[in-house]
Amino acid sequence: MSLSLYKPNSKNEGSAFNFTIGTNKKKEPVVYVNAIQQFSWDDKTKTANFSGNASDPDKKINLKFTEFEIGGIISAFKNRNEYSSFHAYEDNKTSIKFVPWDKKSKLKKGNEEVWVTLPAFGITLTRNGTQTFRVPLEPGEVENLIEFFRYFLNVLYEHRRKEEEIRMQEYRSKNSNYNKKPESKNSEGTEDVPF
Repeated sequence: MSLSLYKPNSKNEGSAFNFTIGTNKKKEPVVYVNAIQQFSWDDKTKTANFSGNASDPDKKINLKFTEFEIGGIISAFKNRNEYSSFHAYEDNKTSIKFVPWDKKSKLKKGNEEVWVTLPAFGITLTRNGTQTFRVPLEPGEVENLIEFFRYFLNVLYEHRRKEEEIRMQEYRSKNSNYNKKPESKNSEGTEDVPF
């Protein structure tokens, strides 16, 4: 399952983000984040190209979020505070930021239009201080991402519950004494021995 956000712009500074629920080496569910920078902008058609950067490793980034990072992001969305994290892998050092911002929007009230402030967020991934991947999140996209992250946490905990059940069954089958009923004693206090 995945959730994709394509945010091109006419300045050719946009990015596309993809959040995917996959599995790690331990076969446990994880969230992978892939981002790619915009390659070009066609002013006539008002369309962007991202695939031109697919073969350039400096123009794309791949990260894996932990369950606790996901929890921190959900909390930041709910409380409208900044969330930041840091990943280091091989020679790459990546800072992660989810920052709230206020989106001004017109709302019709009766016969008049009024400006209101809607809660929005921005995601910025910066690798090695120079390679930046940004995407603004509209209020509705924030809600979608919250639900996506909550779904991931449910999948993760259900997976762990099933794994725990399997381990308990294996333990019980290996340790026959675990399921063995205690032997009964007769009225004289000696154990009954079946023949």
